[in-house]
Amino acid sequence: MTSGHAVIDGIGVALKRHGLFGVDAACLSAFDRHENDDGVSLLVYDGTTVAASTLEHETEPAGTCLYEAGRSWWSRPKRRYRTMLGATSFSGPGLTPVWVTDRGRAVIAWWENRRHRYLLVGVDLVGELVRYTQGDPRKVATVKDKTMWGYGHERPMYLFEDHVVAASELTPWADELGWVIARTYAEAAELPLIAPLPGGARGAVILTGDDDQAELAKYERQQRLLDGFPITYLLLPFTRHTAATLAALPETVEFGVHVDALERPGEYAAICAEQAAQVRALTGSPCRTVRNHGHLNDGYWGHVAAWEQTRLMLDFNIRGVDGTCPTGSYLPFRVQRSDGSWSDHWSLFSTFSDGMYFQQKWSEAKQIECIEGLADQIERSMPGIIVANFHPQNVDSIPHVHQALMTVARRPGWIALGAESFADWLERRDRIKLHRSARGLELTSNDWVRDIAIVWPSALDALQRLPAWSGTCVVSASEQSR
Repeated sequence: MTSGHAVIDGIGVALKRHGLFGVDAACLSAFDRHENDDGVSLLVYDGTTVAASTLEHETEPAGTCLYEAGRSWWSRPKRRYRTMLGATSFSGPGLTPVWVTDRGRAVIAWWENRRHRYLLVGVDLVGELVRYTQGDPRKVATVKDKTMWGYGHERPMYLFEDHVVAASELTPWADELGWVIARTYAEAAELPLIAPLPGGARGAVILTGDDDQAELAKYERQQRLLDGFPITYLLLPFTRHTAATLAALPETVEFGVHVDALERPGEYAAICAEQAAQVRALTGSPCRTVRNHGHLNDGYWGHVAAWEQTRLMLDFNIRGVDGTCPTGSYLPFRVQRSDGSWSDHWSLFSTFSDGMYFQQKWSEAKQIECIEGLADQIERSMPGIIVANFHPQNVDSIPHVHQALMTVARRPGWIALGAESFADWLERRDRIKLHRSARGLELTSNDWVRDIAIVWPSALDALQRLPAWSGTCVVSASEQSR
């Protein structure tokens, strides 16, 4: 097992995104500490963990594809993951593979050893998840063209240019890895997973609208079209809105910050702080969500420090176009700083934008087909969030796409979220603690939390919605409800 509190904390942070809380030193333990224990542990291989055991191990290169184990010889194996950093594969006694290489060697497996069961993970779990979701820091020094569509400023997409696999453009590889570890371990340990979306929703839609000094008449048209559907306007301080016109908008409208530093990117930190303060003063709102005007970027997450200092806790700055998933995830992720420490800042991939119309020249029908196709995929697989950024100024160009997105959010099991409300919920969820006591499994929080649901993998994904609570909430598998 990789050692040190930082590594343990990192694995805990990484797996919380997929619902596995309570991962600490008690369940991340070296194999020789459990000679007389019949429980289960999560064992992340680091090159020395099993060297003294009877297992044989080999190094697999970056780009190795992993497949479901246990398939019949006549059926084609299902590809579940493509590694970014390579892997270690195993063979030997006591192994029950979960994911294997194309040669059938186990990379994720249950391992029975000395009366103890280990979920043996042969990938750098944190490193893989961070590389997918945050991109490759080496690209900062090696990529010459960091722009997009000929616009003369740096955008973050170049950090992710090697992530997309042909014919698997929508596959969220990071979510595939996170979910298999979280679910497999939780099922064996009879633990619940805390659902990543409010109320245990299967999918969610977050609609944002970058201000870009849109005409107020366009805002009015978009609001008539939305008819009470939630939207978060990311405002420039020099918006055409006034405090009075903003106050007249429906309660379903929330406000974030659209930082504009295109003309002076070297002064981003000061501009971010100044503009966030101006937008907060104008709206009277906390405004904790952000997207840079033009998706401006500064190397490898160079704007995180400014966002932290300005209390902007959730960004939508990684731009999507057509549902392709370069970050490997349709869920928000906490950002790891370059020194390995963890920020309290989160990022969420912007899945779609009206650039499908303006840059790609797609018809509304093709845009709708793409959005609905991704929603279908999320329903068939893992929970995820579709973020769509539809500028109010462009509302007349894509009215039917607005309507289709609203229809997706109204599917059974789906929800529509305001970005600011979700940011608050996300922070509260992350501060929940899970531990065992004499009374059983306890969820504790100093915050008042609501819309929390837990899933019991050991009971065929039975869903249990919890009442609003603070303090301690005792959960039991006997209270599961489908």
